[in-house]
Amino acid sequence: SSSGLFFNDKTGLRFAASLITKPFVILTGLSGSGKTKLAQAFAMWICENASQYCIVPVGADWTNREPLLGFPNALKEKEYVKPDNKVLDLIIDANKNTDQPYFLILDEMNLSHVERYFADFLSVMESKSKISLHPGKEDWNDVPSEISFPKNLFIIGTVNIDETTYMFSPKVLDRANVIEFRVTTKEMDNYLQSNSNINLASLNGLGAIMARSFVE
Repeated sequence: SSSGLFFNDKTGLRFAASLITKPFVILTGLSGSGKTKLAQAFAMWICENASQYCIVPVGADWTNREPLLGFPNALKEKEYVKPDNKVLDLIIDANKNTDQPYFLILDEMNLSHVERYFADFLSVMESKSKISLHPGKEDWNDVPSEISFPKNLFIIGTVNIDETTYMFSPKVLDRANVIEFRVTTKEMDNYLQSNSNINLASLNGLGAIMARSFVE
């Protein structure tokens, strides 16, 4: 509440429990109900610094894994092109620091077909294998030939359902916990009467002392 965010206790408890039981959580509900803010606030609160979380708006033109994982440069040997959103760096860092939590927040996750750009992640969540990035035996631009899906990486997707979005397949829903946000009239009244500004910066690192326990 000190940051200007208001969520009931059940929502917070369900969100934390969902992350612990499965590393992939989908938040759905009305636009403006606080889905992205909850994910962002939790990540800022429990992480020591901003390099441990990444908020990525999903584009309607995402048709393959390149926006998340990058691609080998076909014009230059042994060079790997990383995505500008730093998702690949986040995953690599998570594999190096396994006792700290890392968060990938995919905003408006269903603006594109999830199975097209997220297939590699869905596969390794189930198989526990590795994602192949390039055919080299050595690192290309500090990018290994393959990466694991680390246990300390938590993926949170926010979803709106309207005529511009796509529905999830059973394959996706089977690997996720889904929380539906519903805003009551009382919550709307409390928000309108509070007249407070949102200040997420006030949460930075306040829960970092619990980070190791959360991962364990």
